[in-house]
Amino acid sequence: MSRFMRTLNTVDIYCQVIDNYGDAAVCWRLARSIAEHGLAATLWIDDLERLALIRPGVKVDLASQGLDGFIVRAWDAETAPHPPADLVIEAFGCRMPALQLTAMVEMTHPPVWINLEYLSAEEWVEDWHGLPSPHPSLPLTRYFFFPGFDLRSGGLIREQHLLAERHTFDAAARDIFLARLGIAREPAEVLLSIFCYPSAPVDALLKELRAGPPVLCVFPGGLPAACETLQAGAVRLQALPFFEPDDYDRLLWSCDLNFVRGEDSAVRAQWAGQPFIWQFYEQAEGAHHPKRAAFLRRYLATFDDDLAGLLAGAWHQWSCETKTLPDWPALISVLPEWLEHARAWAQQLGEQPDLASRLLGFARKIR
Repeated sequence: MSRFMRTLNTVDIYCQVIDNYGDAAVCWRLARSIAEHGLAATLWIDDLERLALIRPGVKVDLASQGLDGFIVRAWDAETAPHPPADLVIEAFGCRMPALQLTAMVEMTHPPVWINLEYLSAEEWVEDWHGLPSPHPSLPLTRYFFFPGFDLRSGGLIREQHLLAERHTFDAAARDIFLARLGIAREPAEVLLSIFCYPSAPVDALLKELRAGPPVLCVFPGGLPAACETLQAGAVRLQALPFFEPDDYDRLLWSCDLNFVRGEDSAVRAQWAGQPFIWQFYEQAEGAHHPKRAAFLRRYLATFDDDLAGLLAGAWHQWSCETKTLPDWPALISVLPEWLEHARAWAQQLGEQPDLASRLLGFARKIR
């Protein structure tokens, strides 16, 4: 007897943007990645304006539009029920309207229903990944799907040609790209990208940088309020607008060190294979602390104790958990070793199936 495999042709992804940009960015990337697999994907999102900031080209006055190989539809409380797709994904615990659940129940073969969770390296994720959660009153079952960093989780979003494109992005391509963004890097200048939450100690960092080697700091989305001058000492600052997500990838590939925040930009920084410092999204009662600790245990596992301590300290200090700042000269001095590790880390992750592949494979096995 052949093994059961469900046919999947259509996918609905529901996204409720809570704050910032990460929810919209992750869902947009997931929809594009699923479309790369040949499925008809629809992204239902309740904040087109927020999506348009990170994906220029989105028309906020259109309730439905084609984009990047899939459909984007506006979603709000008044959205009428519609025929469910073969696979329905609720991102990050958002909830579909009750009438849409009823439409799923009325189908001859109800769709696979997935709750896509937030990314975490915590060990408990592996125990919860893929578990069913029956609806308390309807004949429907939702399944937990956790992104993660090993084969016991759901993996990371990665476009099919991403790593190949990064490998061909050489010094000449980098110079052309930076020139297109209006970034003129001086000889021997260290290039940093800084994308952070308002709580990050940007002003204190810049003061420390002034005593070190020449540095150019670029800020996607604009300069923080703490930046009172465009140049001081050995530091130059440059604001950048939000631009196409693929260009953000290229910026990460181009920089010697990337400061990133939240889930989406942190994953892109890891695929970049460059040194990075991740500012986790702050959660109530410090729930983000064990998440950062769990990731650092994995990420720093192959470093010697001194280097691991230096980098871990920088991550904690950037999150305002200590009053001292990173030893900037020491961080600069270890960039070559850090770069070697970052490339190996990206390669290790790249040898695993991507999130869309795992998610579709998982859904096809649901009876």
